[in-house]
Amino acid sequence: MSNTSDNQGGSNEHANEVQKATWREWLGLGTLTLAVFMLSTDMTVLFLATPSIAADLGPSGTQMLWIIHVGELLAVGFALTMGRLGDNIGRRRLLVIGVTVYGSASFLAAFSTDPWMLIAARAFLGVATATVMPSTMSLLRNMFFDPKQFSVAIAINLSAFSAGMALGPPMGGLLLDYFGWGAVFLINVPIAIFLLAISPLLPEYRNKDSKRIDFISVLLSSLALVTFIFGLQEIANTGFNMFYAGSVVIGIGTGILFIRRQLKAKDPLLDLSMFRIRIFNFSLIALMVIILVITGADMFFAQHLQAVVGLTPTKAGLLLIIPALLSMAGTMISPVLTRWIRPAYAMVMGLLIALAGALLIILTVHDAGSLILIIGASLLAFGVGPTMTITGEQLISSVPQERAGSASAMSDVSGGFGSVMSIAFIGSLGMLVYRLTLMDSLPAGVPSEIADSTMENVGSAVAISERFPEMLQAIQSSFTVALQTIYGITAIGLFGLMVIIIWKFRFIGKGD
Repeated sequence: MSNTSDNQGGSNEHANEVQKATWREWLGLGTLTLAVFMLSTDMTVLFLATPSIAADLGPSGTQMLWIIHVGELLAVGFALTMGRLGDNIGRRRLLVIGVTVYGSASFLAAFSTDPWMLIAARAFLGVATATVMPSTMSLLRNMFFDPKQFSVAIAINLSAFSAGMALGPPMGGLLLDYFGWGAVFLINVPIAIFLLAISPLLPEYRNKDSKRIDFISVLLSSLALVTFIFGLQEIANTGFNMFYAGSVVIGIGTGILFIRRQLKAKDPLLDLSMFRIRIFNFSLIALMVIILVITGADMFFAQHLQAVVGLTPTKAGLLLIIPALLSMAGTMISPVLTRWIRPAYAMVMGLLIALAGALLIILTVHDAGSLILIIGASLLAFGVGPTMTITGEQLISSVPQERAGSASAMSDVSGGFGSVMSIAFIGSLGMLVYRLTLMDSLPAGVPSEIADSTMENVGSAVAISERFPEMLQAIQSSFTVALQTIYGITAIGLFGLMVIIIWKFRFIGKGD
């Protein structure tokens, strides 16, 4: 197979559809899978490392928020630009650049000596993430031309994400216990070096007919996404503020300017004609809905295992491997299901299982131990796997090959938007329910300053209850009600998505 495959207007695409992947493509898939694994573990271990970072660097509350959020904010903000840049300069070349920056920024983060240095490193990590994710997904399009092999490749690639999410917490816990918080970043450096060493195994692809990138469009798209998401995120975290509301308005206005410019451009940064493809639109919506209803629930579930069930962080992290492994199984089973039944039916079957898991948690959470809760979480994780895999496959395969980078970037934008909104708004709703419930159930005579402290977060509240044991039952009961509320939203979202699939997309046939 040739290492370079410049686009020739798509004239040979039909012929390539029957071309089978060789050992080189499957080995290249391993390279891409490792890159995805690296990114997904980094996402999960950061939350574990924040207490150690706070103790060592002493960041302010605002600085800590930037340490946590700046990476994801810039990853979403630059996704469209990087997806298109890969089509222009070469997707493998962009991947190599991204991995190089990622490894360098990880080294910088590991040895940061003050909060702003770490924030800068996290910003570079975010930009690098925006280069790596579109490259990995879009490269699969010109590595696996056979539809069945492409479906398997997508499933393997997505399962690497689940694997990273599963192994991140226990791996991060070991690194923090024995080496300190810098090790959670430093471990990415040898992985990045190894990825660069084996990157020549990957084929190259660039769109030969693509024109020079419009940097005004780059500026407009990045500004629109960053200001819009930043404003919403901060409103959810701190309450309504004119500055943050202005950020949202700027994001919307800039987004409108960006769309108008794309409609007039001969070679737009974002080809809006992709949105005329029904399956493409549905895939973006389905991906955003799933991540929206899952991310906040996962965050509350992990806290519930520790604060209410009483597990240590290590035991909770090890237990959470089970649903993550089931998530991998759900993604891997999708290619098998779609060989026998329509993709829409496979998604509905999976969502029914996921809905059953959410309902199990809702109905039993007040009395259930960790085993029942993990079964519910595992059903949920397994059930959404087919929908995630099938929508990912449809998203990339529904657009022309020269637009695969932009399509993959839109997938990142949709998923990132869903994740940020889930943590910001669904997470904030859960905390509101927790505070309101706790306010009505705290024992009489608790000092007001102590009561106010218990409202901040459940971890601090449980720590305070060691001095005021009469508060513990109220704290745990209130957080359980909040968890039920969050999973109620999850169940509604999954059911709504299932109805849409049954009503509107039952025509999707095998291989479409």
